[in-house]
Amino acid sequence: MGIANLKSKNQIRVNFPAIDAADDDKDGGIAVQVTSVADARKINKTIATFEKKDAAGKCLKDGYAALYIFGFCKASRSGTVPSYCQVVGPDFFVGKLVDLDDEEKVQTIIDSVRRHVDYSSIHPYDDIECLKIVLGYVGRNAVRHYMRCEGPVDDMTKGLREISELIGKGAVNGKQKSKAHHEFEDQEIGEFLRHVLSEIGGITAIVNRANLNGFVCLNQQDMMAIDKRKQSIVTSAQHIAARHGIAMSLGMYEVD
Repeated sequence: MGIANLKSKNQIRVNFPAIDAADDDKDGGIAVQVTSVADARKINKTIATFEKKDAAGKCLKDGYAALYIFGFCKASRSGTVPSYCQVVGPDFFVGKLVDLDDEEKVQTIIDSVRRHVDYSSIHPYDDIECLKIVLGYVGRNAVRHYMRCEGPVDDMTKGLREISELIGKGAVNGKQKSKAHHEFEDQEIGEFLRHVLSEIGGITAIVNRANLNGFVCLNQQDMMAIDKRKQSIVTSAQHIAARHGIAMSLGMYEVD
């Protein structure tokens, strides 16, 4: 877009401080921080890290003439930032693309922002808020019903598949809801999510083995094995909810 020749800094070092991409081809280049919501807290933290001196008395600011903080869903432009810093939202890039008369790229950005609207509204980088969303799905019938009172197996597997998609991708049916399990900072929450994925994978394997030409025939042993895995999910969900002060009904039950 004629702004800079940007390259990802995370390809050089994971979690590169303060910036995600930069133009290092010339002196006084441009640095960019990308976040879903560029609010005051994120802006101040980025600037502080950008200006923080290391043991040698140097900081990132010494190497770049400008810092762009890009909120791809929302950008707060209230408050004061240093003269070298510019806070921009999706409208900034849409405007640049409109100037270039590139309708396809404009639509790509608009579609990308639309996919993240629900995600940004819950402050996506907050582990607890995202955990609540996952627990809400875990608390549905697909997990909490014992097999002796479970409805159609297809409904159960569909529900379990949605939980797996939510944990694996942060989305359900292509719509962003939370963040993927590998994006959680809390290790205990990450372990819980991986455990749920493992147990759902085990349930799916049992159902697949019992599938005879499109008809699932589960015997008593299969049903007991599935119930055991469901109970394991519920127990771990109750534990992680209690650990983080989340009040939610998560026990197994016989009927609606």
